[in-house]
Amino acid sequence: MDHTKAYFSASQIDGRLPKTTQVYELIRAAIISMRLPPGEAIVEKDICQQLGISRTPLREAVLQLVTENLVVVKPGGGTFVNRIIIRQVLDGQITRDTLEMRLVRLAARNFPVRFVKDFEVALFRQAGAAEREDVDEFFDLDNEFHHLICICSGFPNCWRTIHGATGQLDRVRRHAFPTEKNFLEVYDEHKLMFESIRRNDEEGAAVVFQKQLDSTFGTIEIIRSLSPELFSDDEKVAVSDIR
Repeated sequence: MDHTKAYFSASQIDGRLPKTTQVYELIRAAIISMRLPPGEAIVEKDICQQLGISRTPLREAVLQLVTENLVVVKPGGGTFVNRIIIRQVLDGQITRDTLEMRLVRLAARNFPVRFVKDFEVALFRQAGAAEREDVDEFFDLDNEFHHLICICSGFPNCWRTIHGATGQLDRVRRHAFPTEKNFLEVYDEHKLMFESIRRNDEEGAAVVFQKQLDSTFGTIEIIRSLSPELFSDDEKVAVSDIR
């Protein structure tokens, strides 16, 4: 069965915006959520037909996904969703632990009061998604919250670096939510982080964020144990290598 037909439609494309970026985000989201699981074929003809686009924006989007190792082009022909590569999961973790941690501190140091309402709305929406245990919505809102912190730091373009480096890590984090069901815990951490940022408390915000980062190590090991078929065994590397 060709699963791509179930996940994309022309209504997902806004004709006023660049198509390549939209197609990239749509396919990336499907890969992160495992709706397009490892090994699934990226069928160019079907995706173009469903989204109502030409092959050029799709091919450009796929090239970007190949660069991020979320998609692989096999020598014998065909483009497929890649398996999770544990070293690249840890690459993403290091990016968050260094660059994003720095942005959390800067957001607290430079917090613009005009963003209070944005954070309040973001947390309100997170609370609703947590209560419903809506995995896709909560995960999207989780990333939006961290993107908002990046904007408040004064260096919004850094989010591109984080976003591009954490695709493999995001697959693990997203896959863990139905297993760990820690929606309210993550929401409470975000609430504490915002309160610290709002008070210009760099250390307080950093402590909460570090707690989130450290919990990810356990998440990686749990998902790796429960779903080994999702991971590539090409290279042996342990989470303990970067702890």
